[in-house]
Amino acid sequence: MKQLLKILKFEYMSCVRNKAFIIITVTLMAAVILIVFIPSLFSDGSSTDDEEGERSIIAVNSSVYDEKTIQKEFSALYPDSDIKITNEDTDALKEKVNSGEYRFAVKIDSELSFTYVTVNNSFFSMNNESLVDIMKNMYSMKSLENYGIESGEASKILNPEVTFNTVTTGTDQTKNFLPVYLLMCISFMAVATYGQLVAQSVVTEKNTRAMELLITCAKPSNLIFGKVIGSGLAGLTQLTLIALTGIAVVSSGLGGNIIGFMSQYFNLPIQTIVYFLVFFIIGYFMLAFLLGAFSSFASKSEDLNTLTTPVLLVLSAVYMALIFMMQSEDMGGSILNILSYLPISGPLAMFVRVSLTDVAVWEICVSLIVQLIEVYLLGMLAAAIYRIGVLMYGNPPKPNEIIKMLKTQRKIEKEHA
Repeated sequence: MKQLLKILKFEYMSCVRNKAFIIITVTLMAAVILIVFIPSLFSDGSSTDDEEGERSIIAVNSSVYDEKTIQKEFSALYPDSDIKITNEDTDALKEKVNSGEYRFAVKIDSELSFTYVTVNNSFFSMNNESLVDIMKNMYSMKSLENYGIESGEASKILNPEVTFNTVTTGTDQTKNFLPVYLLMCISFMAVATYGQLVAQSVVTEKNTRAMELLITCAKPSNLIFGKVIGSGLAGLTQLTLIALTGIAVVSSGLGGNIIGFMSQYFNLPIQTIVYFLVFFIIGYFMLAFLLGAFSSFASKSEDLNTLTTPVLLVLSAVYMALIFMMQSEDMGGSILNILSYLPISGPLAMFVRVSLTDVAVWEICVSLIVQLIEVYLLGMLAAAIYRIGVLMYGNPPKPNEIIKMLKTQRKIEKEHA
C-alpha cells in the first residue's frame, strides 16, 4: 500500500506541475469566465436602450388593411418594436431605413403582395417568412369579415387557443435532455483526455528507460494503479477548478441573463449529478487501465496512436450510439439496457438510463456492482499486460501474441506458486 501511495503521489504531482496541464487549466477557466460574461455584455447594451425608451420602429405603409389589424398582427410578432403606420413612398422609406430611423419598412401593395425594405438582408433573418405569415393572416381575416364574420370571431377561428396537459408515466426527458447531453459530451472528452495522460506517461517513462528501474522496485499492479489513480486525481482537480470558477462567476450575479437560462435548462436533481460523478469515475478507470496497458507496448511515441486508437474508436462508437438512442422514442430499448452492463459502454449508458428513463434501484445497484467488478478485472488484466509490455521494445505485438504471452506468464506464475 505504501508503494502504491508513493507512485500515486508522484504521478499526481507530475501531472499538476506539467506546464501544458497548467496552461490548459488556466485557459479553460478563462473560457468559462468569457462564456458567462459575454452574453451579459451584449444584453446590458440592449437593456439600456429599453430603459431609456429607445425602441426600434417598424414602418408600415398600407391602403389595403386597416390600422387596427396592422398594429395587432405586427405587434404580435415584433413585441420589441413600435409599429408606425405611414403614407411615405418607397424612396422615403428607403432613406429612413438607411439612416437607421426605421428598423425596417413594409409597403403593402395589395392584399397578398408587399415590399420589404431593409439595409442588409441577412441570411439568418426570418423577417420575410414572418411578413408572409402576417399577410396571410390579415388576408384570411379580411376574407372572413367579407362573409359577415366579425374581426374578433375571425381572429379566434384563425388563431384558436389550444391548451393541453401532458401525463408522463416515466421520466420527463424535456427537462433533463439538454444538461444530460452536455454532461455526456464532457464525460466523453474528459475520460478520453485523462486516459491519454496515463498512456503518455507510460510511453515517456519507457522512452527514458525509467520504467526498467521502476519495474524492479515496484509491483506492476502498483505501478499501473498508481498511474491511473494519480492521473485521475489530477483530472478531477482540473475539473473542480473549472467548475468552481463557473460557480463563482455565476454566483457573483455578474452573469446577466445566463443565470436565468441556466436555472431554466440546467436545474438537475442532485441525484443525477451524483450519478454523473460516480459513472464518470468508473468510466475513467475502465478506459485508463486499457490505454495504460496497451501503451506499455509502445517503444516510441509514434506507436502510441496505433495502440490506443482501437480503444478510443470503441468509446467513440459507444458515444455516437448513445446520442442516437437518446433521440429515439424508446431510448434504444433493450440495447441500451445491455450496454449499461458492458465494459467501456456501461458508465455512459447507465448514466443516460438513470437520467432520462425510469430505472429500478436494484438495477442501478447491480450495474454498479458489475462495473466495479469489471474495473477490478480490467485493472488486473492491465497489470498483467503492463508487466509484459514495459520490458518489450521493437514493433508492437499483435493481439494473438499478447494472448500467448499472457498464457505463458500465467503458467510460469502457477509453477512458482
